[in-house]
Amino acid sequence: MSNTTLRKNQKNQLNNTGINQQKLRAFAGELAKDIHTQDDLAELSASLVKMTIEAALGAEMEHHLGYAKHEQNTQDIDISNNTRNGYYPKTIKGSHGEVEIFVPRDRSSSFETIII
Repeated sequence: MSNTTLRKNQKNQLNNTGINQQKLRAFAGELAKDIHTQDDLAELSASLVKMTIEAALGAEMEHHLGYAKHEQNTQDIDISNNTRNGYYPKTIKGSHGEVEIFVPRDRSSSFETIII
């Protein structure tokens, strides 16, 4: 199989945001087995929104601090002693309804989210 054909096949599996549609369909199929009512669907939707936003916020914090959670800060402690400092709750409203998320914070209060 040529590189062009391989890239074409990979492109067909991805949507315009880079999400693998085949994996997403498989995941949705597994989750759909537990959905029996409209309330189940709404709860699943809210849970997915919450998990996705919290994961994005965690990635933003990692970028802000320069190191991953549970990794040791390799920066000189005298230069930057900014570290994670828990979370605070925030309620977001959207087409999915109201969802309470937990936003990470840092000791110096310099973290500002981009996604919300």
